[in-house]
Amino acid sequence: MARRSRPARRTPSVRFEVLEIGRLHGHERVRPALLRELTDQIRKDGYLRRPILVADVDFVILDGHHRVEAVRALGARRIPAYLVDYSSDIVQLGTWPDAVVSVVTKEDVIRRGRTGDLFPPKTSRHTLTIQLEDRPTDLDDLR
Repeated sequence: MARRSRPARRTPSVRFEVLEIGRLHGHERVRPALLRELTDQIRKDGYLRRPILVADVDFVILDGHHRVEAVRALGARRIPAYLVDYSSDIVQLGTWPDAVVSVVTKEDVIRRGRTGDLFPPKTSRHTLTIQLEDRPTDLDDLR
């Protein structure tokens, strides 16, 4: 019997929290060169400019895999995040133009985050229909 997916909600549900990195589950791998570049930039700046985006029930990273790994490499145990109701229609899912995988569903993202069967880097592209503000956070506050 096919499992029904939850219907999209019309009321946006987004909240800001500083999360323990250990609670998070990635759904795609990172590019080593991009990770090194971002790690160097955050080290130089001393802060993280933008929170990551996380599915609120499953703690799957939707946007920010490289930021998570960069701050982890810099000794952080926590990271600022927007938690979003992933079933909400404010979350749009597509793929990057050069992605190896051309079709991805929200169910695929959650399943891969739960199982550790990661997509290649830069596969899924999550966008929101609402604007989230940057919230610069000092790296020292994340250790």
